[in-house]
Amino acid sequence: MSNSADLIALRKSLVDSSEELPPEVRKQMAQDAIRQILAAIESGVCPLGDWERRCLGAAITSLRAAKSNEARSRARRALWPEENRRNAAIAQFPLKPGMSSLDELKREFEAARAMADRPNGRGGKIV
Repeated sequence: MSNSADLIALRKSLVDSSEELPPEVRKQMAQDAIRQILAAIESGVCPLGDWERRCLGAAITSLRAAKSNEARSRARRALWPEENRRNAAIAQFPLKPGMSSLDELKREFEAARAMADRPNGRGGKIV
C-alpha cells in the first residue's frame, strides 16, 4: 500500500483515543472510522486486499456485537503500513462469508449499523 497524502491524512484522522468518551460517542466514532475506510477503498486511496477484508470484517463483527472500541481498533488496522503487518496477526481474523467484496462489506456495515441503532437491538438500550 502506498503512503499517499490522502492515506496518511486518513490514518491521522482516526488516531484520537475514545476510551473515556460516552458509549454513544464511541459507537459513532467506530461507525465513522469504518465508513471512512470503506469510502477510501472505493475512491482508490487504499486497496481492498486480504488484510483489509479481514480487518474490516472483524471491525463490522465487533460493531454488531456492540464493541465500539474494538470495532474502531480493528478498522484502523486495515490502514496499517505494510511493515507493521504480520501474517500471524491476520490469522486471528478469518475471512467472513459475505464480506469479500467492497459491496458486501458496505452492505454488512449498514446492517450492523442499523442493528446497533435499534432501540432493542445490540448496542441499544432496553426500555
